[in-house]
Amino acid sequence: MELLTKLGIDWKLFVAQIINFLVLLVILYKFLYRPILKMLDDREKKIEKSLKQAEEIEKNLFTSQGEKAKIVQEARNEAGKIIAESREMSEKLREDLTNKAKMEAQNMLEQGKKQLASEKEAMFKEIKGEVADMVKTAAEKILKEKMTADLDKKIIERGL
Repeated sequence: MELLTKLGIDWKLFVAQIINFLVLLVILYKFLYRPILKMLDDREKKIEKSLKQAEEIEKNLFTSQGEKAKIVQEARNEAGKIIAESREMSEKLREDLTNKAKMEAQNMLEQGKKQLASEKEAMFKEIKGEVADMVKTAAEKILKEKMTADLDKKIIERGL
């Protein structure tokens, strides 16, 4: 203590200053240092949380890009299937229409043949009647007598 007095330091004042310093240190620790530490810890946690969220977002982005590519590929495959089905349907429709047109043409041809045959038969009947009348007229002129219906039929049957 003597040494402190020789240096001009009052030991009572020195002790009071140390106590004041310690009180100030406790007050600063309690009211300033702790809140600053708490704020720094909160900020560190917030930053870590933000980093985790960023990683999740990046992971979700990659996942969604993969899903997007998968959906696009599925859509392309579905479009290809639809196009193939429509081509197949159009080909089938074309074949059906071609077959229908062929059948209609065949029916028209058959109807034309039937009509031609009936017209031909009608023409033959008409010619046969006209020939019979000409034969009758020629026979009447030759025989100069009127022929009876029975005689007329017999001559026609022999002539044809």
